[in-house]
Amino acid sequence: MNDVKSIAFALDPVNTPSFLLDWELTKLCNLDCTYCSTGIEGGHDNATQHPPVADCLQTIDFMYEYVDLYMQHKKPSQRKVVLNVYGGESLFHPGIIEILEACKNKYAQYQSKWHLTVTCTTNAVIGQNLLERILPLIDEFTVTFHAESLEKQRDQALANLKTIKERNVRVKCVILMHNNPVLWDRCLDAIAFCKTHNVKHIVKPLDNTGDQWAYSAEQLRILRPNEHPIQFVKPAVAIEQGRQCCGGRLLSTNGKLNSRETFVPRQGFKNWSCSVNWFFLFVRQLDGAIYTNKDCMTSTTGRVEPLGQLDNTMDILNTLRQQLNGNMPVIKCVKTTCRCGFCAPKAKSEVEFLELIKRNVPIDIFQKTC
Repeated sequence: MNDVKSIAFALDPVNTPSFLLDWELTKLCNLDCTYCSTGIEGGHDNATQHPPVADCLQTIDFMYEYVDLYMQHKKPSQRKVVLNVYGGESLFHPGIIEILEACKNKYAQYQSKWHLTVTCTTNAVIGQNLLERILPLIDEFTVTFHAESLEKQRDQALANLKTIKERNVRVKCVILMHNNPVLWDRCLDAIAFCKTHNVKHIVKPLDNTGDQWAYSAEQLRILRPNEHPIQFVKPAVAIEQGRQCCGGRLLSTNGKLNSRETFVPRQGFKNWSCSVNWFFLFVRQLDGAIYTNKDCMTSTTGRVEPLGQLDNTMDILNTLRQQLNGNMPVIKCVKTTCRCGFCAPKAKSEVEFLELIKRNVPIDIFQKTC
């Protein structure tokens, strides 16, 4: 594990890095899974309200202006942006059609400068009529399968998954493997459904820790078929031993850019130099918090804190303009575990970091540290 001293994107023509705008549109969800934490920091909060549509439309303006500033300094081939609209359950928002239409319409002024892909992470538990209206507004879907949902909801989600596939819209299904034997069998049924209908799918262990979420040896053989099951007693152990890129991108380590690694046996990058702000932005609509990244939340100040709030976006944009004028700090990791942002180029030494990141941006944009 300690032999890994840097991580970067592998050289590959279809492996071009993009900038992820992670937009948590709402906390409300039409499911209430026990493994999904609640509250402002959790996956959902069904005791709150959907954010007003007018506020959401202003957020789109900010996100596009913010990412446009970064795109001006990216190499032309890397000016690609992914807007991920999710929740809670984003498609549960009553104004979702107006919001998604605005995502497309407001992009028009930027379309000659960078490419936008609108994605949606959803449980797909919505009516057929709503799905028909949404399909033209989404470029790709990530459908999460939840075994704890009602039978009617599971059937609805799988039927919608099949419809999306048949309409030739890009889609993958993330099957959240529940360790309860009955729910595990439901997950196996979902895997069989995806195979039958030729839907790209991923089996994913729950990130929760504790004995109640531990997998059996037989379950682990399916989750990690290429590993000895004794090594992985709980999902948390697998996370601690390393990770793959959440988006499935190929990675390289130690400057070997021609390697095409799908799993990096390293976890924890405290004090490493990281480019997470160059590839991520997380906006939580409910309370207006804006972070560089959903999970590490490390600001360009080097502290775990928001870049700002949705009610002071002009300050955030002005600060970013100043930083991009040769004053951009290099973020030093302060976390012991990396759950998202794992693929952002990073290195144990700042010298090696600058060598890696110059493939993506001009290094004279960074603050001089000596």
